[in-house]
This record gives sequence, C-alpha cells and structure tokens, in this order.
Amino acid sequence: MTILLVASAIVAGARAASGRAARPQSSAPPSGPVLLAPSGPKVRIGLTTDPVKVRVSADGGIVVRDPVRKQPIWKKKFDGGIYLVSEVSGGGEPGVIYRVQVASFVAKEQAETKKAEMETLLPGEKVLLVYNPDRRAWRVRVGEFLTREDASQLVQRLSEEGFNELWISDEGRTVGGRLRIRLVDERWRNFLTGYDRVLIQPARPSSLLRVDQNLYRGSLEGRVSKAGNLQLINELDMEDYLRGVVPNEMGPGVYPELQALKAQAVAARTYIVANLGLYADDGYDVCDGPQCQVYKGAGTEHPLTNQAVDETRGFILTYDGRPINALYTSTCGGHTEDGQLIFPEEKGPYLKGVTCYPEVEAESRTVPGRSWIDPVILEDGSPVNEEVTLLKTLGVVGAEALNRAYLLTPADTDEVERWSAFAFGLVGKIPAQGGLKGDPPQMHDLAGYFVRSLGWNEKLQLSLDEKDLPYLLAFKDRDDVPKEAQRPYAMLILEGILQPFRDNTLRPHYGPSRGLVLRSLYRILDYYSALGVVKATYRGWDGDKILLEVKQDVQTLPIKSDVSLYRSFRDVSYPAPILPLVLGDRVVCHTAHDGAIDYLKVIANQRGVSDDRYSSAYRWEQRYTRQELETLVSRRLNVGRLQDVEPTRRGVSGRVVEIKITGSKGTFVIRGFPIRTALGIRENLFTMDRTLAPDGQVDSFIFSGKGWGHGLGLCQVGAYGMALRGKSYEDILHHYYTGVDIVRRPQP
Repeated sequence: MTILLVASAIVAGARAASGRAARPQSSAPPSGPVLLAPSGPKVRIGLTTDPVKVRVSADGGIVVRDPVRKQPIWKKKFDGGIYLVSEVSGGGEPGVIYRVQVASFVAKEQAETKKAEMETLLPGEKVLLVYNPDRRAWRVRVGEFLTREDASQLVQRLSEEGFNELWISDEGRTVGGRLRIRLVDERWRNFLTGYDRVLIQPARPSSLLRVDQNLYRGSLEGRVSKAGNLQLINELDMEDYLRGVVPNEMGPGVYPELQALKAQAVAARTYIVANLGLYADDGYDVCDGPQCQVYKGAGTEHPLTNQAVDETRGFILTYDGRPINALYTSTCGGHTEDGQLIFPEEKGPYLKGVTCYPEVEAESRTVPGRSWIDPVILEDGSPVNEEVTLLKTLGVVGAEALNRAYLLTPADTDEVERWSAFAFGLVGKIPAQGGLKGDPPQMHDLAGYFVRSLGWNEKLQLSLDEKDLPYLLAFKDRDDVPKEAQRPYAMLILEGILQPFRDNTLRPHYGPSRGLVLRSLYRILDYYSALGVVKATYRGWDGDKILLEVKQDVQTLPIKSDVSLYRSFRDVSYPAPILPLVLGDRVVCHTAHDGAIDYLKVIANQRGVSDDRYSSAYRWEQRYTRQELETLVSRRLNVGRLQDVEPTRRGVSGRVVEIKITGSKGTFVIRGFPIRTALGIRENLFTMDRTLAPDGQVDSFIFSGKGWGHGLGLCQVGAYGMALRGKSYEDILHHYYTGVDIVRRPQP
C-alpha cells in the first residue's frame, strides 16, 4: 500500500463528506459537555471506527505522542486535526477466514479435551481453542477456510459423524508483516511513524477530543491490530465513562425517571468493574457496542443521566463480596430468564428469572363513576357517547342530551344554530349570516354552514382544486351533491369532521340526527384543540384525590362523585361505570370550574400491566418465507434445503432455550442466545406458527414474541415501570438481581 493511494482515498472521502451534514447520535446537554474533576479509576474503551483511517481533532489542537518515551511525533501540535491510517508492509491483505465451531465450554480443561478429540478425528485440519471474552467461554473451532461455502463442507462431514451443535464463525485474518501508523495532517502532508500504536491528547486540557463526529473525554490511543485494522481506544475516568453510557443504554428523553436511570448507572458501573481487562489482549477493557455497553462519549451526555451517575457514585452490586456480571436487557416481555439457559457460562445465582409484573392488587385502583348514556350508535355507524358527554361539560348542550332517544331524533334548525353558536364562540368564530337554509337542515346545508361559519372559504379555494373533487367524492350518490356543497363536503371529510355513511353514500339531502350534528361540533372543537381536556399520567392517590402528572408537574385533583368515565382501547372509547387504573397509565381529563375532575378517560395499554409495557418491542411479530429463513440460517449452518424449525425446550420465563433445525443435510440443535441470531428475531421469548404449501411442505414461518434482548438481569424498561410506581433504584436492583448487595466500591 503506498501513501499516494492512502492519501488519495482520504482526500476523496473528505471531499465526498463535505457535501453532506453529519447526523448526530443524540443531542448534547444544553450547555455542552464541560471538563470535570478526575472521577475514579481509569478505564480503556475500544471504539468502533473505520478500520483503515480515522480523523481526530480538538479545539485548540491535539498532540500525538510515541508510546515509549511519550514524546511528540512529527509535530509538537496539530492545530487542524489529523488522520490516522493503518499501514501494513510485507504481509497479506486484511480479510476474513471461516472456521467451524463444534463446541463451547466455560472450563478450559473441557475445551482442551474436545480439542484433542477433534485432532484425532480430523488429523488434516487445524483445531484451535478460541477464548471469547464477551461470554467468558472457550470455543473449539476447526479448519481455516476462505469462503463460507468451503466451511459448509466440513459442517456436512461433521454432521454425518453425529455432531449437531455446529456453527460457522468468521474471524479477522492475521496479516503478518510490519504494522505501523501513518499520520496525515489537514494539508494532506503525511508522516509514517515507526510505531504500531500512538497516544493522542488534546493540546488544551479543557478540550474534548473529536473522533469523526463524536466527542470524548480523556485521551486516545490508536493502534494497528494483528488483523491490520486500525483500533482507537479511549482512556478516561470511570465515572466520566458512565456519563457516556447511561444515556445511550437508557435514553432519558424516552424514560425520564431518575430512579430507573440510577439503577441503570449502578448496573453499568458494576458491569465495567467486573469486566476490567475483558479485552486485555486487544489493549482495552470493554468495547463500545451492545455486546458490552453502548458508549458514545461526551457528546451524548444529558443532565438527568449525569445526575443518576453522580448520585450513585461508586456504588456497585456484589454477591458474596464479589462484583456481579450485571447483565441487563432492554425489554424482558414480562419475565426475565435464568442466566445459564441463555449463556451457559452465566451460572451466577443472582441471574435468576423473575417476573416483571407488579402486585396488581396492591398497585391498582378502580374509580367509581357514572355512565350517563347507554351506548349510542349513530346512523353512520359511529358511537357518540364520549362526544356528547364532553359537550355537556363545556355547556354546548344540557342534560337533556344525555338520552339515547333524544340523540337519535332528527335535529331542527333552531337547536343546530344554538349549539353551533355556543361551540363556535369557544374558538372565536361567529355563525354565518343567514344561518341554515332549510328546516330541518340537510347534510349538504350543514356542510356549507360549517365552512362559512369557520371562515374556511379561502382554505377551500387554496386546498381543493375542482379537478380533485371527482376523486375525493367518489361515493355512490356524489351526483346528488349540489355543486356549491361539493368543496365544503370534501374539506370536512378530509379534516375528519364529517364522514361518509357505511353504505358508501354521502346522503346530501338527509336530515341528520341530533347526535350526528353534535358529533360534528365535537370534532370541530377537537380540530381547534378547544375541548378543554388535558393529557396526563396517572401517578397514584393522596387520600381521595388523584395524582396526575402533566408535563412533569404532579397535580393533586379531586374527582366529582358523578364523574363521567371512559376507557379507550385501540382508539375507540367506551363508557365505563368503573375505571381500573394502574400506575403509569395515560389518561385524559377535564376539570369543572371548581377544579374537580368531571370527565376521566384512561388510554388502555394494549400490552397489559407488566412494568415493561412501555416498550414498543414488548410484543412483536416476524414473518419469513421458508426461503428467507433458509438464507438466514445458512449464514451459520449449512442445513441444505430448510424443512422445519422446532422449539424443543423452554426456560422458566417461557423462552425457547433449545431448537431443532431440520434440513436436507441433516438435523441441527441450537441452544441459548444463538437461537435469536440464527433466526433473525428480537428475543428467545416466542411462539412459532407455520403455513403449508399444497404439497404439505412448510411454506412460511411466523414468529410471535415478546421482548428485546437476551432477557437476563435488569429489565431496562421494566425498571422505568417500577420507577413510575414509586420504587427506588435499590428496590429495582434487588428485584432483578437475586440476593445481591449494593456497596460502595473502595476508591484506589
């Protein structure tokens, strides 16, 4: 590789990049990161960057030092930043080799026994023991192949020998030769160092280092790995590191509960303490990705997560006096799993499957109220109970409207104009002069009256072209709509104020019921956000008063004895004489002039009452054709033509911990976490359905599951749910980690 090629590639990349804005990973705190006092022992984090080149800069410049004497290299300071480029001379090109994994063991002795067995069985193949620091396990791998297809031939042979837990792995190939780092400055001048690693510091101690678009505290080390790839390592204080972990593992904007974030901070601190030196052979402690802990540096810090880190400073989790391997998962789907069933090496008694459900009887409460009207369904097929209830609270109609027969009676002109005048007045509108033209009013007359009263004539002209109307009004009786009413009709339908009847008609000459007119007025007020309702989160009770959080402000409100109650499920509201509430439920309410709630609606969570119900991944479904799943599986296993997948064992949570995959080339067994990888699904907590082709063969697979992650230890969204219920971070940690102690780690 010549410097001309390297520099040209960098220049081309820089020119290409200059034409587009970078996408930040997440927002920085309002005041930006600030320099902090030293905070704890140093940790070394392997960063994910381009494997060939990376740009480093800092306000005030950077200093690049040699790793031995710590003296500046090439220049005393680089004001505009610098590129680090990996360079290999006299060796092979970086690449990938494939091996067949035949077994995995926690104990090295067992792995060595299996290695000897494979050497006897396959005397012509290379057999290796590979230690996986992520899982603290010894893998026995056989062969060395340039393609996955070549490795598949060995899989087939071993399958015929009776091996059924086979896996094709890919590894970076050791390139050999001399490994060095080349420096390229902002003017594209270059210097080839004599080192395979260099140290990088900001020239100004108060500055942060910038790697591409990410900011980092501390210092950096650049090194070339045995595979010829450039590896950047961030060395910084442990507490500063946690400031860049917690907001990326548990976003404070989505889960703004301090106690949950404090639990996350303690778990993250425990994880790094227990895993110091995990990647020592590669020069760092842990990586920056989800297989370790997601770390994106100082640019992602947030005041709330910084507070969580600061208020738990030094605290970790121990079992029998030793730091635990504090695994955590995004969403557990209602129950976590025993550690060793997902990762055989995780036998710690603190990783036991536990429920993610609250004690429902202790944590829920019902609100008695009154259902004012029996369910009323209008002539267009829509319910109207909730709408009329709210219009009554606003004063648009009186108590006489709380009657089914009344609502289904055709409206007369006087009452429509009276209701409209009151409703329009709530949004500063004046009813159109001339009023309604007929008595009783007809639908086309009502449409024109609403549009004139709302002052939407200009909106009609600008938003609706005459050429759009035949398409927008493509109903059976559109020819019956008077020409002057066509645009008003179309506009009110587009805005959701009117809707066609279920027989695909508009019925322009129909005399609407009182309920239909009132429903239209309700929708007009809703369009202008003039219903006077407030969206809130249910936070509990103070005596007989309800606690509702509105925009992070918890209010204590009385409830009227005759409060109107509704429950919304899948965007449809139903009157409810008794309303069950679970802490954290989303509600909508209206308060009377005396400050008491006279209308309360709960938005039923379709995911139930588990503490992790707030996750969008709580329930999921994944569908594959047989061919699609075969392609996925073949990345790790050469099963031939995929015939079937069968769960054969489940854990305490219901997670699938063993599956049998059958193909034309044999039957294979996969256990634990690799199931999720092989099938391309979010979690091991799933059921499976199949569809069959006419010949009886499996045609497609449907995986219906819950959760996201490995399902072990702290459930992050579950922690948020517990915090919503008023639990402390200590409560949360003791719940998810069985038998642990929370202790302050002695500072060195």
